[in-house]
Amino acid sequence: MAAALLLLLVPPAGLLAALAFLARPRAARIPLKGRHVFITGGSSGIGLAMATAAAREGARVSILARNLARLEEARAAIQRDSGRDDVRVHAADVRDADAVARALREAGPVDVLVCNHGVFVPQELERQDMDEIKWMVDINLMGTFHLIKAALPAMKARTRETRLPGSIAIMSSQAGQVGIYGYTAYSASKFALRGLGEALQHEVVADNIHVSLIFPPDTETPGFEEEHKRRPELTNIMAGSSGGMKADDVANKALDGIKSAKFIVPCNFEGTMLAVATAGLSPQSSPLMAFIEVIGAGLMRFVALCFQWNWFSTIESYYAKNKKSQ
Repeated sequence: MAAALLLLLVPPAGLLAALAFLARPRAARIPLKGRHVFITGGSSGIGLAMATAAAREGARVSILARNLARLEEARAAIQRDSGRDDVRVHAADVRDADAVARALREAGPVDVLVCNHGVFVPQELERQDMDEIKWMVDINLMGTFHLIKAALPAMKARTRETRLPGSIAIMSSQAGQVGIYGYTAYSASKFALRGLGEALQHEVVADNIHVSLIFPPDTETPGFEEEHKRRPELTNIMAGSSGGMKADDVANKALDGIKSAKFIVPCNFEGTMLAVATAGLSPQSSPLMAFIEVIGAGLMRFVALCFQWNWFSTIESYYAKNKKSQ
C-alpha cells in the first residue's frame, strides 16, 4: 500500500525516468538482413508467412517441419515471393531431439531462432485422452526445449563473432496468458513456455541474445477450421466473440516484436490488454510500456475480474440450462 501511495506522489516524468533506469534488458534492435533466420512450423500458416517476410527483408531463411513435400512447396513459394534462392528446408519432428540437433547442425549457426511449431486440440480434461495431452505437451513444450538446446551453443558463438544481438522467439498463444474452458492441456503447454522464456532470458542476456514470447489469438491457419470442429460448445460460447487474425498479420506483428527485442509480443488490442494484465515479473525493456503496466495494473485487474465474472456466469447458465433439458 505504501508503495502504491508513493507512486501517486511521483510525477509522470519522474516515474518515466525511474522506469528508464529500471527497465531491463536494455533496448536493442535485431537486424534480419544478411542474417540466418531458422523457423519451425515453416511449411504453412504463421511460420510460412514469417519465413516469407524475413526473406523479403534479406534474411537467409531455413524452415523446419515434418513433411518434406510440403516443405518443398513452401520453399518454392518463399523463393517466388522474395526473389531469394538460398532458402533451406529441414524435415524433422520436433519431438525427436536427435533429429532436431541434426537439422540445426546441417543448417549452421542461427542468428534468429523462431520456435513456431505447435498443435492444439480443445477438449475438457475429463474427456481428453492422455495420449493426446502428452502429444500436445511433447510438441508444444518439449519440442521447444529440443530446438533451443540444440541451437544455443552456436548462437552464443555467433553473437560473439558478429557482435550483433541474436534472438530466440517462442510462439505461445493468448491461451498461454489466460486459461479458458476446454483449453486445459493446451494452456498448460503454452503457459509453460512463459516460464521457459523468463528463465532463459536471464541465462542468455550476457550473450547478447534476446528472448521474445509471441502471443497470437485465433489465427486463420490450415489447422484452424479442424480445431474449431473439436471445440466444446461452451468454449465456442465463451471464446467465440474474440476475433481471429490472418497469418500474415500475426507474422508481421511477430517479426516487428523480434526486431525490437521485445520480451512480450502481443498481436492485437486484446493481446496488449492481456500483456498489461499479466506483466507480473516479466522482463521489460521499454520504459513507456513499463509505465503503462505500472499505471494500468489495477485497472486491468478490475477488467480481468469482470471477464471472469462473465465466464463463470456463462458456465453456470450453460449447465443450468442443460440440466433442465435432461
